[in-house]
Amino acid sequence: MKNKNHLLIVVFLIFIAGILGCNKKPLDQSPTGQYTSGNFWRNQNDVLAGINGIYNVLTTEDWVGHNLYIFDDQSDDISVDGDHPDFRAIERFNIDPTLQVLYTLWPFAYEQIGRANNAIIYIPKVPVIDESIRSRSMGEAYFLRAHAYFELSKIYGEVPLILENNVLTGSYNIPKSSVDSIRGQVESDLLKAINLLPETYGDADKGRVSKGAAWGLLCKLYIFEDNFAKASQYGSLVINDPNYALAPNYTNNFTLGLQETNTEILFGVWNKNQQVPNVPSSAIGQYFTPRAWQGWGFHHPTQNFADEFEPNDSIRKGATLISVGDSIPNQTNLVTIGPGDAFQMFTGKQGQSTGRLLPRMSTTGYYIKKYTAFLPDGSGGIDFDLKQPILRTADVYLLVAEAKIRLNGPGSGDAEINAVRARAGLAPITGAGMLQLVHERRVELGGENSRHQDLMRWDKDKIINLDTIYNKPKLASPLPPYNSSVAVPARVFTRPKDYYMPIPQEIIDESKGIIKQNPNY
Repeated sequence: MKNKNHLLIVVFLIFIAGILGCNKKPLDQSPTGQYTSGNFWRNQNDVLAGINGIYNVLTTEDWVGHNLYIFDDQSDDISVDGDHPDFRAIERFNIDPTLQVLYTLWPFAYEQIGRANNAIIYIPKVPVIDESIRSRSMGEAYFLRAHAYFELSKIYGEVPLILENNVLTGSYNIPKSSVDSIRGQVESDLLKAINLLPETYGDADKGRVSKGAAWGLLCKLYIFEDNFAKASQYGSLVINDPNYALAPNYTNNFTLGLQETNTEILFGVWNKNQQVPNVPSSAIGQYFTPRAWQGWGFHHPTQNFADEFEPNDSIRKGATLISVGDSIPNQTNLVTIGPGDAFQMFTGKQGQSTGRLLPRMSTTGYYIKKYTAFLPDGSGGIDFDLKQPILRTADVYLLVAEAKIRLNGPGSGDAEINAVRARAGLAPITGAGMLQLVHERRVELGGENSRHQDLMRWDKDKIINLDTIYNKPKLASPLPPYNSSVAVPARVFTRPKDYYMPIPQEIIDESKGIIKQNPNY
């Protein structure tokens, strides 16, 4: 299913198209020879194309487009399915440095960093450019470099810190830097981005990162660093700015046609339909959509997760989970109801065709709904215009609530928690402590690659005990034919080993031993 070479070609063609598309008369130009990092950055059009090239890396399935989400399968929310044994090994903590997914993710993360490094080096040297575009573009490059390093630090811990000087001197084969050094660079880059990025964009530039995205990501960084005062400070800037207000409806974050004007999506992958054979325009949509509905269906929510929603939390639960019997607008791939499907709502309907989710379409009875939409033309094809939110204002509300609770005790984050709950149509709570905060983050951000990293940082701080969560099996739906069966047996989380993935063995080999393996692997 995965075809990295095709996807790399798509990213490359988009990048080159951005370069050539800026020139209205490309055949009237003098030959320029081969482009290099040094001679590419000549004018404003080149800068815009170069920055777009950094964003393009986000779409890659081996990186943000999908593979980052595999690590959230380690949580209690989702069970992995499909034909990738390395995904299953990650989920069950049977991890070794030779797993394919560990290696394929690494080069794309550094591709994002490398493109950002070039932008940071060369944009200041472009002689003629609108200074607002120069400033904005530098801010985007700093933000996107910070994002890549933050994700790498969460997954691998210590990684090589490659910056402008490494590019200028060609010194790429360097040892790992400490987590503190990596996070310090992320902080520095985000502070620079804050000073350079605009608060808002016009319609032509929707999807670019704003000052609010940098505030929000910095808030999250400080939460991971247990710097709760600064997390509250920068997160409050997002909350108090109407440019980043919560969407009036929770479902707007995951609904076609409502995302482009949604102030809540601070940072996301701005997917578009681009019909290239065998290459998904939106890897996230391809991987999460049910297999019988043209997707690849790798991720199945557990009953453990479904049970977490409060009885009245129907808005969030309905937007998050596809359950057996559910259908989605424009989903027209009709599947015949077989004898094994005929229970409750299907009883007596054997042999009929249906567009609803049938039991055999899922190993647990559920799918994540947030990344699934279908073309309105009745073809049954996936609509890849659906965007992939990465950071939302609601996430920041709950990070600020957590920061306040951990600074000042239960009840101090009630206002932020209740703002999120009110949007979901739920009654307010009072005196909320960390247990309530843990619950709220789980149901608000379900399927958005947050749960496992949240659990690990809370385990480190002894807010929760991962043994009581991961030492329990992941269960399937109580409906027949699942009957609450075990989807994944109880697992053992080993501290401190499993807080980080091993460095890919191929990377260590390519470095000729300069990069050392993480402890315990």
